[in-house]
Amino acid sequence: MNEAEIEAIEKRAYDDAVFATGFSEELSQKCVDKIYEIFFSQNVKNDIVSQKTGIDLDKLFKDKKHSYISLAKHVLLEDPLNIYAISMDANEYEFLRQYLVYGRHLIETGKIKSILIDPKETTAYKKLCSVIIGQDEMKHAICKLGDVFQYSKRREVYNFMPFPMHKVFAFVGPPGTAKTTAAVYFASMMKEMEVLNGSRMAYVTGSQLKAKYVGQTSERVHDVFMKNDIIIIDEAYSLVNYNESEKTDNFSQEALAQLCTEVEEHSNDKLIIFAGYGGDIDDRNNKMKQFLNENPGISSRITFTVNFSSYDTDEMLSIFELQAKNADFSIEDGWQDILRPFFDKRIKDDNFGNGREARRLLELCMTAAAEDFMGWSDKEIDIFEPCDEKEKKFLSTIKLSHLKRATEEFLKAEKAIKGREDDIKGE
Repeated sequence: MNEAEIEAIEKRAYDDAVFATGFSEELSQKCVDKIYEIFFSQNVKNDIVSQKTGIDLDKLFKDKKHSYISLAKHVLLEDPLNIYAISMDANEYEFLRQYLVYGRHLIETGKIKSILIDPKETTAYKKLCSVIIGQDEMKHAICKLGDVFQYSKRREVYNFMPFPMHKVFAFVGPPGTAKTTAAVYFASMMKEMEVLNGSRMAYVTGSQLKAKYVGQTSERVHDVFMKNDIIIIDEAYSLVNYNESEKTDNFSQEALAQLCTEVEEHSNDKLIIFAGYGGDIDDRNNKMKQFLNENPGISSRITFTVNFSSYDTDEMLSIFELQAKNADFSIEDGWQDILRPFFDKRIKDDNFGNGREARRLLELCMTAAAEDFMGWSDKEIDIFEPCDEKEKKFLSTIKLSHLKRATEEFLKAEKAIKGREDDIKGE
């Protein structure tokens, strides 16, 4: 069943409910909004994830056209104490009853059947592919994981002996390779395939698992697992002090001990993703490898490691172009002649930041463009009123001169950073 068919079913159910109740369009829409607000009441918007990845979690997890059939399947109207009966007034509840009639009829008559879902056909996977350039190995890996869980669900039909798959994964790779972004879309994909029990999500870093006082940290870690269905733990290795001359502090030890307990207890009923630096990088910077080697209670529960690779020059050019397009910028012809040699050099640098460098470069381009604009623009204009097409083009174009200044500023900053690092090593 495709998106259009599901959307048509929901529209028919909505029209039937409006007709049966005689509600106005405005009141009917309010009822629908309230129904899905309750249905997704377990979801919590995580601003940290939204800021880090740019993903609108509300939009990702609250698309009603994908949820109507699940709603019709699972709402227990026969139970007088169900959450809808408690949360809605009599008129709203009657609208809900009428809204579910059509969906339940289709389910009961076998016209809607649960089917195997191809991971590549999920909305989440398609969105992932539209926002993440390259990373073919990662994309193949998460689809393979989706296949495994669909395979396991199908085995249940024949009452084969269950072989519970731990839903604990490691997403590892160099910095700036979209590990956290991919983790969020993978979680949405798993939800879409009905592999997860819910979609409440927590994104935390290792340092955020620690509380202010000794004794409170274990409770904080426990709460994260109790209140969420999806737990993405970024840079868990920040809990460990790898300096041989210093010991890991008590707060970190407490967090690690509780984290091992929670992973042990919830590897089947929660989706747990550890994300961080690792994979095909030198051992000195392979922090995930060090972390997992020192925490066998966690590493033994990880079912699969999803590897992310560094970007090549062509991919970096595509990332820069996509980010510029998403920010409503066009780039002056000839831009690749400037950026290709720049990225050819950057990808060989030990401190290469992958996708982050494209974003940083775009920000430097905007800085150069802003300086030019303030020297060109009429200072007497109303800043809130559009002026003309010439100004519009000026505000939406990255010129070659902006790119040249941006790359110079970038390399100058990198040189200063390396100078500080050399000073530290010499002390």
